[in-house]
Amino acid sequence: MKKLLLNTTILFSLFGVAHADLVQPSSSVSSQAAKYAVMDLQNLAKAAQAGQPGAQFYLATKYQQGKDVPQDLRKAFAFYKAAADQGLSSAQLNVGRMLADGIGTQKDEVLARKYFEKAASHGDNRASFNLAVMEEKKNNFIGAYQWYELSTRDGMLDNKVITLSEGKKTALAANLTQDQIRQARDRADQWIQAQ
Repeated sequence: MKKLLLNTTILFSLFGVAHADLVQPSSSVSSQAAKYAVMDLQNLAKAAQAGQPGAQFYLATKYQQGKDVPQDLRKAFAFYKAAADQGLSSAQLNVGRMLADGIGTQKDEVLARKYFEKAASHGDNRASFNLAVMEEKKNNFIGAYQWYELSTRDGMLDNKVITLSEGKKTALAANLTQDQIRQARDRADQWIQAQ
């Protein structure tokens, strides 16, 4: 059964599902930040330099994608981090992802985890999914099950992530006892209650 789990994990990794995707700008970032999505580059850069987290997020996406500016992943990371440190959960998710994979910055899984936890505490199931992947890589299957469980019922739900998480929970369940599954679900409940 452990071989099945390992093969499933390898299969997901081969198809690029090692982490949930970086978040792209959307209306869910916040209604306040939506104005930055359509702002011209000069005013967006001014607002970002003035410390507006929504502007920092959208400017970071431009640097990440190379849209209207030359692609610069270091600048993208810096602007995402500035927004993340002001509490913007979508930016926290992206900073966690970039740290976990070493994109635009040095790889740092400990710090990545902190940013994923911040985003997950705001109910972002993509962050919970990333935390589950990190636990699974460490062979902490109870911890992985806990975070996959959370990623199926957090507040801001991404249906693609829910589907992936359900499959991962099924694969993990083959290697866990009913007691361990109950323990993982209890930990998920406690985590939600602590938020």
